[in-house]
Amino acid sequence: MLKFASEGRHIFPSPVGPIGLAWKRRGVCRVVFGDMEPEAIAEELQDACPGLVEVKRPTAVVREVLKRIGDLVRGKSDDLRDIPVDLSGSSEFSRKVLQTLRGVKPGHVITYGQLAAKAGRPGAARAVGRIMGANPVPIIVPCHRCMGADGSLTGFSTAGGTALKARLLFIEGYERDPEHARGIRHLQKVDPKIRRVIGKVGPYLAAPDKPRPPYDTLVTAIVHQQLSVKAGQTIAGRVRDLTPGPNHPTPEQTLRLKPEELRACGLSNAKVGFVRDLAAHVQDGRLKLGALKRMSDDEVIAELTRVKGIGVWSAHMHLIFHMGRLDVLPVGDLGLRMAAAKLYGLEEYATPAELTEIAEPWRPYRSLGSYYLWRALDSGGI
Repeated sequence: MLKFASEGRHIFPSPVGPIGLAWKRRGVCRVVFGDMEPEAIAEELQDACPGLVEVKRPTAVVREVLKRIGDLVRGKSDDLRDIPVDLSGSSEFSRKVLQTLRGVKPGHVITYGQLAAKAGRPGAARAVGRIMGANPVPIIVPCHRCMGADGSLTGFSTAGGTALKARLLFIEGYERDPEHARGIRHLQKVDPKIRRVIGKVGPYLAAPDKPRPPYDTLVTAIVHQQLSVKAGQTIAGRVRDLTPGPNHPTPEQTLRLKPEELRACGLSNAKVGFVRDLAAHVQDGRLKLGALKRMSDDEVIAELTRVKGIGVWSAHMHLIFHMGRLDVLPVGDLGLRMAAAKLYGLEEYATPAELTEIAEPWRPYRSLGSYYLWRALDSGGI
C-alpha cells in the first residue's frame, strides 16, 4: 500500500482531459475530471478540500499515482487498489460499497444491485446509485464500472457524464454492444483515418439505450429543422409543455390543438403544417410506426418521406439515432460531407459520390463511420 507523506492538490493532463487530484496523509480525498477547464477543476478541488495548497512538484509517491492513473486512461490495465483513499466523510455503508467496488477489475462491470448485495444490503440498488453519484474519487474507485441492471450506462459522477463513462469502459476493453464492437474493429481494419478518430473519440454512442417513443422523436426532428440546437430545444420544450407528461402531445392531442397554439411555441406556419400532417398520418394509420422496425432501411425511408416535412435526411437521422440501424450513409448531410473533405483532403465539401466511394469499405457499418466523422468534426479530432 502506498503512503502519502504530505498533503496537497495537483492538476495533470491525460487522454481524457485534465485530471485534478487532492490528497491527505490518509490517502486521495478528491479526483475531479471530465468536460472541464483546469481553472474549474482547481476551483472544485479547493471547494471540496479547503486548506490544501497546489503542489507544483509532487513527491515521488504522488507522481507514481499520477502516472498510473494516466496509464489506465491510456489503456494499461491497473486496478489501482493499492492507492489509499480517504473516505472519512462518507457513511459506513458508503465506504463498504466503494471499497467493494474497488474489487471490480478493468474491462469488467457490475450492476448496482449486485454491488448492493456484495456490500451486504440486497435490494439497496438505489442507495448504491446515490453513492456512485457522490463518489469523491472516481477512476480510483471505479464507479464507471457500475451499470444498470439492463446494461444501461445510467449516470456518472463527473462533468463528462455517461459519454465519458462509456469512453473509459471502451479504453479498458469492455464491449458493451458486441455488434458495435465488431463494427469498430471492421472500421479500424479498413480505414486508417477513421481508426485514428476512434482512438480519440471512443465507443459508438449514436443510438440511445432507451430511445424515446418514435412519434416524439419525429416531432423533435421537425421542430429542430434549420434551427440551432439551443433554439430547437427551447421551442421543443414549449411544445411539450402544451400537454402533461415528458413527451410531445400525442397525435390525437396535436390535432385537437389550434394551429395558433403551436405557432405561439415558436413553430413556423410550415412546421405547424408538418407536425399536424405527421399526427394525421399516425392517427389514421397511414404511418404505422410500430411496423417500421420490421422494414428494411429503404422501406423505412419510403414510409417516413410520405409525411410533409420529413425528407430523406430526416429519415436517415431517424434510422441512425432512433432505430439504431448500422449501415446508413446520409450523403445529403453537409456536416458529414465537410468532415469527409477535411479528413480525406478534398474540397470544402465532399460530393455525395465522393462520400459514397469513401464509405464503401465501411459496409455494413456505414452508420458507425458517419458517426465518427461527425464526432471528429465537432470534437476537434480532425
